[in-house]
Amino acid sequence: MILDKLILINHWLHLSAAALLVGGMIFLVVILRPVLGRSSSVSGMGTFANNVHERFRIYVGILIGALIITGILNSVDSIMSAAVTDLSTAYKTVIRIKVVLAVCLFIIYGVNAFLIKEEKTDQDCSCLIQPPVHKKILQIFALVLVFAILFLAALLRSL
Repeated sequence: MILDKLILINHWLHLSAAALLVGGMIFLVVILRPVLGRSSSVSGMGTFANNVHERFRIYVGILIGALIITGILNSVDSIMSAAVTDLSTAYKTVIRIKVVLAVCLFIIYGVNAFLIKEEKTDQDCSCLIQPPVHKKILQIFALVLVFAILFLAALLRSL
C-alpha cells in the first residue's frame, strides 16, 4: 500500500522533471533568446543574460539528476512488477532506445555545460544570445532528443 504510493510519487516526480526540462528548454530557445537578441544593446543585458544562462545550467543539472534517479527507480519497479518473461520484446526494445537517447541527452548536457567553455563579459552575452554554431546544434539536438524520449515514454504505456 505505502509502496504503491511511493511508486506513484516517484513516477510523478519523473514526469514533472521531464515536463520542467522540456518547458525550460523551449522557453530558453523560443522565447528568451530572441527577446535578448533584440534587446542586446540595453545596458546590463549582458550581465542579465549570463546570470540567466548560469542559473539555467544549474536547473538543467538538477532536473537531469532527478530524471536519472527516478528513471532508475521506475525501471526497477517495472522489472519487479512483471516477470522478465512477461515483458514483450517491443517493450524491451522501446525501453532500451529510451535509455540510449537519455544517455545521449545527458552526454550533450555534460559537453555543453562542462567541456565547451566560453569567455563571458558584461558586453558580450554570446552564451545565450548568439551561441556558437556547435552549441546551437547541440541545444537543438537536445530538444529533439527530449521530445523523442517523451514520445517513447508515451509509447511504453501502450505496450
